[in-house]
Amino acid sequence: MTTTSSVKPSTYSVRSGDTLNKLAERFGTTATALAQKNGISNPNQIKAGQKLVIPDSFEATPAAQPSRAANTTPAANTTAAGPVRDSNGREFPTSRDGTPMFKQGDAEWGGRTLGKSSSVGAAGCAMTATAMAVSKISGKTINPGQMDAWLDKNGGYSGNGLNWDKAAQMGGLHASSAAWNLDTINKQVDAGRPVVVGVDYKAGSNGGANGTDHWIAITGRGQENGKPVYYANDPATGKQITLSQEGNTLKGGPQGYKTTGQLRTFSGGNPPRPGTVAQPPAGGQTPSTGGTTAPTTPTTPAAGNGSLKGTTLPSGHLKRGSTGQGVQQLQDALVKTGYMTQAQVATGPGTFGPKTEAALKKFQKDHGVEAIGEYGPKTRAAFEKLGATIGGATGGTPSTGTPSTGTPSTGGVTGPLPKTGNAFMDKMAADAIKSQRETGVPASVTLAQAALESGWGKSGLSTKGNNFFGIKGKGPAGSVTMPTKEFLNGKWVTVDAPFRKYNSPAESFADHGKFLRENKRYAEAFKHTGDAERFAKEIHKAGYATDPEYSSKLIGMINKYGLERFDAIGRQ
Repeated sequence: MTTTSSVKPSTYSVRSGDTLNKLAERFGTTATALAQKNGISNPNQIKAGQKLVIPDSFEATPAAQPSRAANTTPAANTTAAGPVRDSNGREFPTSRDGTPMFKQGDAEWGGRTLGKSSSVGAAGCAMTATAMAVSKISGKTINPGQMDAWLDKNGGYSGNGLNWDKAAQMGGLHASSAAWNLDTINKQVDAGRPVVVGVDYKAGSNGGANGTDHWIAITGRGQENGKPVYYANDPATGKQITLSQEGNTLKGGPQGYKTTGQLRTFSGGNPPRPGTVAQPPAGGQTPSTGGTTAPTTPTTPAAGNGSLKGTTLPSGHLKRGSTGQGVQQLQDALVKTGYMTQAQVATGPGTFGPKTEAALKKFQKDHGVEAIGEYGPKTRAAFEKLGATIGGATGGTPSTGTPSTGTPSTGGVTGPLPKTGNAFMDKMAADAIKSQRETGVPASVTLAQAALESGWGKSGLSTKGNNFFGIKGKGPAGSVTMPTKEFLNGKWVTVDAPFRKYNSPAESFADHGKFLRENKRYAEAFKHTGDAERFAKEIHKAGYATDPEYSSKLIGMINKYGLERFDAIGRQ
């Protein structure tokens, strides 16, 4: 595909913390294209204030996928599941898992303006791949033209760059930037959830983060000739391609794609698992099966059909190991909705054990809640829709049947959290997630603020006062006076100021979320809790910090460490 020559190129003024890689991702182009367009010989040297011309990207369409060698046996999941139809009645082929195959240069939408100055056909690979993944996971066939129109109306682009989470929201989902990990990809696609990955294919860009030239949707995996392979829907051709695994990298496709380590995952929705997609009825769209079956216990009624009118459920958080009245209320609701039997409850009434956890996961899957087996805000909301009243026991008492391990508070999160590679971020992630669940402040923003404000937990304020956010005033443990830099009248000055003092880091994190939530000047930010970048900009605009580069620094940290994946956990 070629770029439209009549389109006037957009420009951008470099800010502190920008890199060509970050700008390439933001504007839907590549670092190589940016460097060539602006005559930059050293891509590691750009300066604040420098004006860059933003080129269109994906200048050429990869050639059609070559046929496999005769001795290659395709894995079972290369067989198409059958076509699906969008709301206009147009039919699209799918890969075996049921993901529609869209081509970014399709005549229906390829000429649409993308963002400010590009086109879907030239630079719409990320958006097209997202449309495929969102269509599969949400059960709604959303073609790229429909998604582009929706993004135009809902602030879905920054320049020519895609707002991933905003795109996912069209299907009722959320998107997160995740650290590159094949285990993460395996778990997602095995659960019927396509992921979007960046690939490199142009000579000279040498892979890595700076080499992302294109985006594709990985939909499944299998084996060919006894070796692991991955299947992806390619927006460039609108066809399925096969990638081989070489270490931690995936390679293959029409022009020798190589993954660059950029990964987007999606939360929410209720996708059918691979192998459960039904063939579409004549004249209609493939029905979503939800990927679940009724409980196998003969005495259990069909799951999800029970009314909960007159049933009271707790307002607190429950998880495996909790005990008490709140757990009994939850078990009663699961019996009424057909996810547990009285016989199952009788083996541990009032104790949140493996049977209660398994039943709750089934309920969550069937009601569009991330199936983590914990009872929290979204699960409560799902029960409310069935008629339940919330406000019973506040929660369960941790079971004493298992000796304490001395593990720090996990903020209501069980199991290991994703690792960022940064000890401070990893240590504080659970408290940030807990704050998000209680106040709505994105965990990614909380973590970035904590790192920036406390100097990665090493500042005098954080070590002497457990204050990780630079909040001034008197705290639960009094106050501590510290010198601080303020940007006043166009220059930095040092002043002494009283700051809140806390008894523990967790107390600081909790107060930070409460401070933002209860302060009216940050009200605009809370309209964008699903968009971490916008949230960061709004609290900066409202005066959280005087540093003119404050929000840019936060966003840089969020992107560098893939912190938005914690937002997805916080929404569960």
